[in-house]
Amino acid sequence: MKKRGVVFVLFALLVGGGSAVQFFFHLQTKTDTDTHLDSNFVVDATNFLNIGRYDEAKRLFLEALKDNPKMTKAAWGLRETEAKEALSNTAFKEAINVLYQENPSDSHVNLFLGEFYVANNELDKAIPYFEQALTQNPKLAEAHFDLAMLYDQKGKFDTAKSELLLAVEIAPTAKYRNKLAHAYIKLDHLDAATAEYEKISEYPLSALEVAQLYWQRDRLEIALIRQLQAVQWLNDEKIMAKPENQDPWFFQINAEQTIELTKLTQKKSYAYLCLSFTFHLLGNTEEAERYIQEMQNLNAIRQVDIDTVLNAVFAALVQKEFSLLPQIESFKKLYPITATP
Repeated sequence: MKKRGVVFVLFALLVGGGSAVQFFFHLQTKTDTDTHLDSNFVVDATNFLNIGRYDEAKRLFLEALKDNPKMTKAAWGLRETEAKEALSNTAFKEAINVLYQENPSDSHVNLFLGEFYVANNELDKAIPYFEQALTQNPKLAEAHFDLAMLYDQKGKFDTAKSELLLAVEIAPTAKYRNKLAHAYIKLDHLDAATAEYEKISEYPLSALEVAQLYWQRDRLEIALIRQLQAVQWLNDEKIMAKPENQDPWFFQINAEQTIELTKLTQKKSYAYLCLSFTFHLLGNTEEAERYIQEMQNLNAIRQVDIDTVLNAVFAALVQKEFSLLPQIESFKKLYPITATP
């Protein structure tokens, strides 16, 4: 219990003085045929477009049109966000083709065309559109991000890392930093991955993932601190209302299977299980069982998917640190995992 007390003191100090990622936009003054100066709404909305925050961009374009219904840039931006909302590939392509015919030099339209071809697994067709988008708009961080995901699919992890570094340089968002840490892991640069994760604040997924690196290094107290931090954020309504925390969590189980956790209860369930495992590694059975009970009380939908994710995490952990296999097997007796990757 003394060890546990020390850990919680460390956690309190860390939360109080933890690093935070400063999110900022480079505001520019531009001309507009309707207003001489762009509305601040349009400037900010365009910045949100550049980092793939389409809901927020749409909201701001609508605000700009309330101020001035004839503002052409706001109307065009709204059409772009509405085209992005199309759910089926056919409808999406049709909507983007209309915009492309009107303005083939628009960076976001070219970005969307690249995304269409990626969605249809035509990666080589997508690349020129992403590159054209970046030529037209060097601040389009989402194009660097999309290129990184494309090169990751091709197994070109160094190139993917380079694109993510460019995205982070433009906009150091949690989403981009988290993927950059993933790229470092695939390149077996674990120190760099850990450092990148540690730069991300108020983003529970990153805290949970860096804890797994600490498992490998037998730094269990630090892993516990990060997981407690993730749980604290997951239970903070203000933090979880942030756009990046509304995004699903994606887990690549194997080449054919990706699992998506969309609900807050699912994310909490996964976090509680990870935290329970760390307490188990520390020999604190009481707390391990308590967080399993917390997880079960959530009654999260598709718990089998969460179990599958945890089992995949354990499989990867054993590959890196085989000595943890007995603890994993004993934990599975405490919480029987029914799914396999």
